Amino acid sequence: MSGAYGEADEWRQPQGPLRTSGTATLALAAGVLSFFCLFGFGGVLAIALGWLAHGEIERSEGRLAGKGLASTGIGLGIANLVVTVVGVGVLVALAVRPEPPSAALTPPAPYRPPAVIAAPSAPEPTPQAEAVEAIPSLPSLPPHIGKIAIVEAAVGGDGLETQLLAQLQESARAGERLVLWTVTTDCEPCDEVGQALTDARMQRALGKVRLVRADTASFPRELQQLGIPRGSVPGFTLLDAHAHPLDHIHGGEWDDNVPANMAPIFDKFLHHTLTQRRHPWARPLREGETPL
Repeated sequence: MSGAYGEADEWRQPQGPLRTSGTATLALAAGVLSFFCLFGFGGVLAIALGWLAHGEIERSEGRLAGKGLASTGIGLGIANLVVTVVGVGVLVALAVRPEPPSAALTPPAPYRPPAVIAAPSAPEPTPQAEAVEAIPSLPSLPPHIGKIAIVEAAVGGDGLETQLLAQLQESARAGERLVLWTVTTDCEPCDEVGQALTDARMQRALGKVRLVRADTASFPRELQQLGIPRGSVPGFTLLDAHAHPLDHIHGGEWDDNVPANMAPIFDKFLHHTLTQRRHPWARPLREGETPL
């Protein structure tokens, strides 16, 4: 009997050395690789190979080893699946989450009323500035209007008599007659005479005439000394070689200041044939002159 039992025990003992299950080795390799390149798929493969390796080892009746390798592969596979699922879930959540508006991320700035820039105020006029008023001036005329020469009597330089004597010489050289034209500022009839000078009838009557225009307000004393009337404007005075008046007329000799009325009067006045006058003129005595 003892011999039969001895033979049975020898049959149950493994024959030769144990070898490691190749499936268990593959399960471990798949579990390690699942964290480097086989994400998700490597974890499933490691778990599957690990269970297969456990089955092989159980069926080998002790001839195969490698349960530890298979269990490690299964654990790595499970860990890889957990990490993969969590990572995929995070990526999906980030992808489908609506982008919040930028205004909601940045708190609104507190309201600040716009700055008001006050316009610079004009300086208050000083009493001296208020007292100074614009000085009226005569309307400007060109040096020549057709055949008529226009000369303005200058204020602040040579006296009126000196200027008239110089213009008498210039007009004599130019073959012109010199007439002193007395005006004043804000004189509408004076301006109307100036505007009528371009008319052909005025050009014929005053052709080759040099008009020296003088403001009576600028030369009151000198006009009085020369004996030239300054009470009625516009006035026109013929002068002798010493700048003394020979004859004088003013705007009262005609009606409206139009060329049809003025040109015939000027023509007779310059030719000393104006005998019928509304306002006869007699040369007054100059200062220092004694009547005969």
